[in-house]
Amino acid sequence: MQPPDSGTSWLAANLDGNMLTAWSVTGGAATPAQVLQLPDNSPAALAESLRQLRTGEQQPVLLGGSTLAPLQQVPAAPARLAPAPVSQGGLNIHALPGLAQSAPVGMILGATARLRGFLQLNPDWDGVVCLPGSTVTHWVQISAKEAVSFQSALTGQLAAAIAQPILLESVGGFTKTALAEAAADSVAKPELLAGRLAALQAGVSLGQIPAETARGRLWGLLLGAELAAARPYWLGQNLALVAEAPLQPLYAAALEAQGLPVTTADPLRMTLEGLRRAWSPA
Repeated sequence: MQPPDSGTSWLAANLDGNMLTAWSVTGGAATPAQVLQLPDNSPAALAESLRQLRTGEQQPVLLGGSTLAPLQQVPAAPARLAPAPVSQGGLNIHALPGLAQSAPVGMILGATARLRGFLQLNPDWDGVVCLPGSTVTHWVQISAKEAVSFQSALTGQLAAAIAQPILLESVGGFTKTALAEAAADSVAKPELLAGRLAALQAGVSLGQIPAETARGRLWGLLLGAELAAARPYWLGQNLALVAEAPLQPLYAAALEAQGLPVTTADPLRMTLEGLRRAWSPA
């Protein structure tokens, strides 16, 4: 797509699940991020939310995280993904493609812009980028500027589903020691995960485990199982963590407990950079 004139205003928007984050960009300056929660995943709800976020009826939109553009099969170079014009609710939208994989079957939508921005700012990165999200986490193997494979986990959804029946907030303050110990246990014995979670649920329901300890243990068990499954993606690899704010300390603590050195990056900055450079590659 053609880069905009320096004075042209456009909307950089990214959809992650039902959360829409957007910046109004003019030249090199972006407004503070705005966040809207969509009432549902319908095209009409997306179009209406984009209309609310635009600063004018003619303002074009660059949208990441949707399925409006065909997904790109890996191996693919995230930093070179090109947006495509699409028709959606009468809006002038250019959609950034997500990534897809056939074996194991997977797709990366909302985290694509985050990954793209990280690789734009770290063009020589070779290793793995971990992209935790509230609904899905992706471990992406990067080699020669390409995403060659990825593995995904629904850890955030599992944490929320397990915490809800026992009236425990799934994210918030946590005891780091409890998380580290539970993660080590789960990495070593992932087959005991279901039983360990049942014991945790009973302990919280009986009032035997404080909330912060329970939260640390819950995330430690789930992240330990995730790390055990994703071992080929982090063992002996350069590892970058680009996590949403509530999840960053949880993942960082679990990785630290395994003695893994990690490069961290701000997820909002990476998302905006990924969208900005997709609009104007120069």
